[in-house]
Amino acid sequence: MQKSHGALLAFIIGMGMSLSASAADNACLLEGTLTTSETIEEVKDCIQNAGVTEAVLKATCQGVSDMAVAIGAPPAKITYIEACPKPMQATCAGFFGQPMTSYYYNRSEKLLASSKKGCEMLGGKWN
Repeated sequence: MQKSHGALLAFIIGMGMSLSASAADNACLLEGTLTTSETIEEVKDCIQNAGVTEAVLKATCQGVSDMAVAIGAPPAKITYIEACPKPMQATCAGFFGQPMTSYYYNRSEKLLASSKKGCEMLGGKWN
């Protein structure tokens, strides 16, 4: 009987750990550099989950990092966190037509303007 209580306790603790791990993965912070013909910019963005599965969030975060590589930049460093940090420079709600919000930090005016255009082209709401 004692052995089954120990197994039940281990199962409950394991479930609690997996639940807290999921709760900690509600957002991803993406950090890297973007080189244009004029400058090298340090980029810091964050994608906040607002209703997609954890798998969709992680695939989106990895996809954004892969897009950087496709245009010749190094892959973004991805860190999964509970929530995107505030204050931010701007947001795009409905990122990629999904219930996610993209947060932007420390962008030049030019890069911020192109981010706004991209957000709106994809049906997002810029703020």
